[in-house]
Amino acid sequence: MDQRVFQDELRRAYVRGGPGAIVSGLIWLAAALVSSNGGVATGFAVLFFGGMLIFPISKLVVQFLFRRPSESKGNPGGLIVMETVFPMIGGLFAAWLLLPHRPEFVFPLSAIAVGAHYFGFRTAYGDWTYWAFGAILCFVGVGSIVFGLPSSAVVPYLVAMVEIAFGIGFICFDRAGPVEYEAGPVERDAGQ
Repeated sequence: MDQRVFQDELRRAYVRGGPGAIVSGLIWLAAALVSSNGGVATGFAVLFFGGMLIFPISKLVVQFLFRRPSESKGNPGGLIVMETVFPMIGGLFAAWLLLPHRPEFVFPLSAIAVGAHYFGFRTAYGDWTYWAFGAILCFVGVGSIVFGLPSSAVVPYLVAMVEIAFGIGFICFDRAGPVEYEAGPVERDAGQ
């Protein structure tokens, strides 16, 4: 399958990834609220186990709310996205190991893991915006660890806001009409 074809198919199937980013942002928000009231360990548990629901929930949203068909089974872009999940889980595992020793680093390191995960979406979707998205999340995490800005208590709220904002942006761009991507303009089907 040609790169432009698989990228276009993924953008259509997943509404450019917007619903997934919003679902992830809502899980980060839930983790932030739980952490503020019940501690970092409980908030991190919400983030980790809630994170397992991101793909199934966003898949239901794109199928039922946006009425998008799934990508073809041979689409290599889906494999690219899947390959970014394993290093992210490794980063989340490292964050979990820090819980008893440096709880203030748990959410910042998680932000870095999730941000780095988004870099591969640039290739899968053919959209450089994912580099900016991932970089912002990584900068939030690194800034908190190295400089204490933002404070670790604010990090999950910031990540939630960034993810929801990018998710809304992706959906708006998807609905706006023909979009210029790396390989040229892509026209929309009349049914979308």
